[in-house]
Amino acid sequence: LVASSNRNYLLILSVLGAIVFQVSKLMKSLESSNENIASFLDSIRFDDLSQTFKTDSHDAGVKKLHTELNEALARLRFTRKEKDSEYQFFKNIVQHVAIGLLTFKKDGSIQIMNSAAKRLLRVNKADQLSDLKEVSETLVDTFVKLKTGGRELLRLKFGDETIQLSVFAIELTLRDEEVKLISMSN
Repeated sequence: LVASSNRNYLLILSVLGAIVFQVSKLMKSLESSNENIASFLDSIRFDDLSQTFKTDSHDAGVKKLHTELNEALARLRFTRKEKDSEYQFFKNIVQHVAIGLLTFKKDGSIQIMNSAAKRLLRVNKADQLSDLKEVSETLVDTFVKLKTGGRELLRLKFGDETIQLSVFAIELTLRDEEVKLISMSN
């Protein structure tokens, strides 16, 4: 049209307008897909798996993308629910086992202290190893110095009562962090 000697400007403008319209529709479609994928990734990053994508689009590609994103979120929700359920199961086992169990990080923060450990050490709550110095400084020093496979026999005095505590240690790595598991029994 541009090269012909019979230039119909109205036709040229119509074709250019149609091209611009088609390019803008294509850009909107790409932006919409990118926004959906970004929204999906944000859901995962911010740990919000409650989002869903509408699958009532007239565009088959968008419908398929939304269906796939919804299925991926459903699988992630199921996996999280299963993981949480397993966590609660093992947490209950740890709490009800008769041997005292305690885990702590290198910085001294206590992650797990089961009922048996609280009963043996006669404490209600301890967030840091240093909180156990009230029971015995030797106990805390032993917890820190024991290496994997190490055993120690301690005597703890509680008023007129003395108990003999058998302490065993294992060093573990959990999520790239060193954790020590202490088991103890009277």
